[in-house]
Parts: sequence; structure tokens; C-alpha cells
Amino acid sequence: MDKLPKNVIISRLAKKVKKLLKSNPVEVVIVTGSVGKTSAKIAIGKLLSTSHQVRFSEDSYNTSIGLPLSFFGLKTPTPLWDPLAWARIFQKINVISKNYPYDIVVLEMAEDELEAMMSLLEFIKPQYGVITGIAAVHMDRMVSIQKVIHDSWTIARKAKTLIYNADADGLSKLAKNSQNTFGFGQEDSKIKFSNITRLASGYLQADISIAGQKHTVKTKLVGEQNLNSLLAAASVAHLMGMDSKKIATGISKITAVNGRMNLLSGLNGSKIIDDSYNASPDAVIAALGALKEFKASSKIAVLGNMNDLGELSKSSHLKIGAEASKIADILIVVGKDAEIYTVAGATGAGMDPDKIKIFKTPYEIGHFLKRIVQKNDVVLVKGSQNGVFTEEVSRVLLDPSIKPAEVLVRQSPSWKRRKHKAFGIYV
Repeated sequence: MDKLPKNVIISRLAKKVKKLLKSNPVEVVIVTGSVGKTSAKIAIGKLLSTSHQVRFSEDSYNTSIGLPLSFFGLKTPTPLWDPLAWARIFQKINVISKNYPYDIVVLEMAEDELEAMMSLLEFIKPQYGVITGIAAVHMDRMVSIQKVIHDSWTIARKAKTLIYNADADGLSKLAKNSQNTFGFGQEDSKIKFSNITRLASGYLQADISIAGQKHTVKTKLVGEQNLNSLLAAASVAHLMGMDSKKIATGISKITAVNGRMNLLSGLNGSKIIDDSYNASPDAVIAALGALKEFKASSKIAVLGNMNDLGELSKSSHLKIGAEASKIADILIVVGKDAEIYTVAGATGAGMDPDKIKIFKTPYEIGHFLKRIVQKNDVVLVKGSQNGVFTEEVSRVLLDPSIKPAEVLVRQSPSWKRRKHKAFGIYV
């Protein structure tokens, strides 16, 4: 049977969503920005779920196909264009649509796919549009930070109320000339964190101010950069009328998303900060900052290549290497630019070359660390996806009582096939 053309699927999915929204009083929240989208989307979804029936996907579904499927809690089939698989999906959509139980849907929208997102927003009429943050990612496609800001703002602006990270460069300036905006994070914002401290467990504690009311929150997060997801969630919940105490209680229960600064138990009493989902310069600097604050016998930084940086790649990797040299007792790299420039940045900043290790695959790194990690060692694992896949370092290092598929990214059979193709190793 011939494969279905992509435009047919997109068109049919759009019609299903239009019909759903016409027949049901659903409020839509969209989340965009170049960093932290999935974490913010899940935090918003979990917090609002304490008072509403909320639909949100825990996957990074932010495409013309994935977004419509998110309304129905369905995933793309494998293989993608199998007509029989799509026939079953559309049957499920029809069943779900008959008695749709959700009053809120939270969606993640790709800031680097402006045209496709704007097409979706012609019929998805969001109540709230959230911009999580701005950073140098996808720069081989986005050209400049100014374009990242512009496209993120253009997407979120389609909502009735725009909620933005006031600490992100450029967003506050746009907000001054716009109506119906709500900023979080800065000192003069209505929702912000203060008195951020790291507990002995490694998790962060902070005071959250919500429209003048302050509450102390013991979070289940280890990265300060991840606190923005809690602020985004608190902002949406506040604007929807949720009580500040209930907001504070709700965000205290939100855990890290797999692959995003997730604190895991490792072999021999070690700890793993698994931040392996992806990597950009700002995110790596922030992750190293968290590693610096941990009390540890030895601090080990596993830094994979930062992909998709274009002309910024060399300078970014040099900067990361220099920063790592100040924090890590051992620096381990994988990936072409990391091998060249991250190492050069570290040695140029004075790091002992004997403390720097270069490997060709994440599996080699994992088995090397498996032999040397000790109690109270902390291992930061960070890197991009294709050709790097540093989550496999974490998989090898995990405490045997933990199931990798439950805590790590990209553990499905399809991802394992891609890793085999990349490294020639079956796992």
C-alpha cells in the first residue's frame, strides 16, 4: 500500500482539532521559546491538573503533526506514513472527541518553525502564550538571537495574554510596547523567586512571591535555570485564579523532566545530574554552575558536542571548556567540536591535560566512569542528540535498581536503532 502524503495527514488532523474546539469549551495554553519549553509545558500541565482536567503531552511534540495529536493524547505511528496506522489513529480521535473530558490543553510550539506554527494558530486560539526563555540554539537555522526573539514573540502574541520570562534579553523591551503581557522572574515582576539556596539533598529551596504573597518552596529541582518552568506554571495558574498557597504547594511537587537536570542515583553511591536531552551554550554554563554548588568528593563533567550552533560553534565550545576547567575535577568530552575546542578551552584556561579525557562514544565514557566513580562523586552529563547521545553515559552509570526507560530520554527501540547506526553498538 502506498504511503500517505504528509499534507493529507496535516490537513485531516487540522480538521479534527477545529471540530473539537468548536464543540468543546477548551482553553489552550501555548509554550514557546528556545529553551525550557517541554519542562515549562509539563510544569504548567501538572500544576493546573490540581484544579482542572488538563491534557498535555510529556513528549516534545511541537510539529504540525505532533501538536494536533497532543489534543488527543496520541503519538505518531512507526513507520510514520503507514496508512493502516493512521486509520487507527483517526478512529481513536473520533472516539475521544465524542466525550472530550479536558477543559485545558497545554501545547509546546517550535520557535524555529514559525510558518508551520502560525498555520496552526489560525485555528488554535490560545488564551495564554508563554515564552520560557531565549538562548543560542538552532542557530544554523535561526541566523540570529534577534530572530529567535522575534519568532518566539510572534507565536506567543497570538494568545490573548502573553506571559514572558522577564529575565530573557529583549522580551521586556517588547512587552513595554504591548498590551496584555505578564512578566515573571525579574525583581519587579509579580511572580518571582528569591533567597534561592541548595539543600543537602542537592535540591533547591526558594521563596516564591505571587502578587505580594510569599511562600517558601522546597523544590524537586537542582538547576536554577529550571526554576523558570515553575515560575511559568505559577504565572498561568495565578492568571487563571488559583490561590497562591495552592500554587506554592503544587510547584513543590513538580519533578524534573527526564534529561533536564534530573538528579539520579549512580553506581557506588555516586550522583548523576542527567541533563542529556540537549545542549546549548547558556544551558551548559547553567549546568556547570549547578555542579559547582554540589558538595562532592569529585566533580566530573561529561560534555558532549553542542550541535546546530553554526558559526558560533568554535567560540561557544572554547568558552564551555574554559568554564569547565574552573569547576570540574575531571572533564570528559565526546563529539568533534567538543574534542577540539572544548578541550582547547579547558587547557587554555590552565586545566591539567591529565584531567581531560576524550572518547568517541558515550558507551566508552560510561564504562570508563563505571570503573572509577566513588561514593559522593557527582557526575554532570550534558550533550546534544545526534552523534552524541550522552544519555547512554547515564544509562551505564545508573544504580542497578533504576530502570533506564523510566528516567532517561531516547530509550525506545527506534532511538536504539538510531544509536546503533551512529556507533555500531547494540544495547
